Amino acid sequence: MTSHSEIKNQKPILVFLPRSAAQVIVSKLVEHGYAAAAVYSVPELFDALRSDGYFLAVTTRPDIDMVRNIKAMPVVNLEVFFHTVGSTGDSVTASKQFDGKAFLERIRALNEPRSSRSGAAHGNPAVNSRSNERRSHVFRWWEATKSALRNCTPAGARK
Repeated sequence: MTSHSEIKNQKPILVFLPRSAAQVIVSKLVEHGYAAAAVYSVPELFDALRSDGYFLAVTTRPDIDMVRNIKAMPVVNLEVFFHTVGSTGDSVTASKQFDGKAFLERIRALNEPRSSRSGAAHGNPAVNSRSNERRSHVFRWWEATKSALRNCTPAGARK
């Protein structure tokens, strides 16, 4: 759970859903220590995202592109946390159940500073060192390529 001192330093999470769903999600986020606010219309969404007051948005698949077209930011698709569960007995009905634990884990992961999201932060230092090795190799390759390209002159520029 996020501490109260972290809440003061954190930008709120923006929830863009129909009113009743948004109220449930905002209350769940606040209950777990996150600052959150909801908007219910496209003009409100536009104003909220342009204010630069939010670090993350929660919405559904049809609205993800709209959010990202207004502002490049992480977006959580709420729909992926609903799973079909069959009922027991002779009934063939099935319903969807919200995985609140997985949702909050995703929010927590996106709330962490980028440096602590590495493999080492999740108890896997071997993955982190391999990842750093690959990044270092790509960086060296990129620097060598840029250097080589700087030394080349375009064919039309030769005298």
